[in-house]
Amino acid sequence: MSGGVDSSVAAYLMAKAGHEVVGLTAWTLNGPGKCCNDALVNAGRVCEMLDVPYDTVDLRAEFSHFVMDYYNNSYQAGLTPNPCVECNRYVKWELLVRYAVDVLGVDYVATGHYAILSPAAHGVNVYRSVDEHKDQTYMMARVFPKDLTKTLFPLGEMTKPQVTALARELDLPTAYSKESQDICFVLNGQHNYMDLTFGKHPGNFVDADTNKVLGQHDGYYRFTLGQRKGIGVAAGRPVYVTKIDPQTNTVYLGDAHHLESTTFSVLSPNWLVPELDEPDALPRDFMVKIRYNSPPVLGHVEWLDYAARTLKVTLYTAQSAITPGQIAAFYDTEFQQLFGGGYIERYLSHQPFDESKRDDLPDLYCQVASA
Repeated sequence: MSGGVDSSVAAYLMAKAGHEVVGLTAWTLNGPGKCCNDALVNAGRVCEMLDVPYDTVDLRAEFSHFVMDYYNNSYQAGLTPNPCVECNRYVKWELLVRYAVDVLGVDYVATGHYAILSPAAHGVNVYRSVDEHKDQTYMMARVFPKDLTKTLFPLGEMTKPQVTALARELDLPTAYSKESQDICFVLNGQHNYMDLTFGKHPGNFVDADTNKVLGQHDGYYRFTLGQRKGIGVAAGRPVYVTKIDPQTNTVYLGDAHHLESTTFSVLSPNWLVPELDEPDALPRDFMVKIRYNSPPVLGHVEWLDYAARTLKVTLYTAQSAITPGQIAAFYDTEFQQLFGGGYIERYLSHQPFDESKRDDLPDLYCQVASA
């Protein structure tokens, strides 16, 4: 339970259906954050109203390692990571499900995510929510399939307005809570977060065609491929970030056509349908999403190197700013079933969790004090 309206309604629906329910929240941040400041209290209030027990599990160190460290290290390497995908894979599912099953002895973990699960011979299949605007399957592209077999999505057949209306009808304590689309541990804007994490390191903006220096920036990690706003150089034309070189602290700028591409590689794919993980399962066509807010496009997917877990993706329509570090999610050609996903072009391998990290948690209060 996140302390928001969706997970609150999910808890109500499970209780109403006659299940034995226990509320559970993961404590993920050592400081205020957007998820932990009031979430524990709000989720507890909902459980009190529903007359169900409530539990929490301290996953701050694991969140710091699997999500925050990965986020910071990826930007340092010139990549643009998706921290929510990492959080779903390692924290919200693997670790939380393990705790719920092993410690609480539950049969299933129900969440407020907008997606649909359907029984299958291999476990479950994942389908998009009926709410086109709230569908969250993209963020589940790298969840371990075994964890989805222990999952329920009671909101999958509902729309957000229906969920909100039900919460208000029930007068749930979270019925009027606001949603945040921002990264939970980035409190005062991306630039401020990067400056606090890495400091300011002046480097050059360089024209991608002429190699002429166009101006200076305060650090390559402030930028992402395809970015136009916030560049602050007078190039005499609209320019976009077309390449980032972390070795030389150089950000290359060019025209929109520099960003157009149809072919890219995908590393370490996670397949939710086991048959697709076989060497002879590809090539085939999928609908491909290259970022959460982009529409899907039809693409041809084949193994580039099966032993190295690398795919080659060829889109039938060119896309702009196919960004290293982001996730490519694969769906059926009707854009209904999620088959899985992997990292675009480059990514950082996750290191095993180090228990000593519990003694050195990042404190987000420093961000508030520096605001």
